[in-house]
Amino acid sequence: MGAHTEEVRKPKVKHDSPKRHLVAFIGSLVLTALAFIAVAFEVIPAGFTVPFIVVLAFVQAFFQLFVWMHMDQKGHEFARISIFAGLFVILLAVIVFVFWVWI
Repeated sequence: MGAHTEEVRKPKVKHDSPKRHLVAFIGSLVLTALAFIAVAFEVIPAGFTVPFIVVLAFVQAFFQLFVWMHMDQKGHEFARISIFAGLFVILLAVIVFVFWVWI
């Protein structure tokens, strides 16, 4: 019997420069500061505050997924597909339950 060789598929992680990490960190701080300022100083109308913060939260989540968790690199296809499929199911569930309660 011959030796069975099987190639294990590992994600290819490219090493980012410190500049990219610094920009990502500052971007995360700016998004957090925007959310804080929107609530603390009542800069935007009260009815728009929650949707604004939710949008900022999604932007920051995607930002962190692709910068800090390297989801933009090769070898992360399964994780990327799983995350987006999960988000689709959650979004669908929220839409269904909102219409179920309101209609």
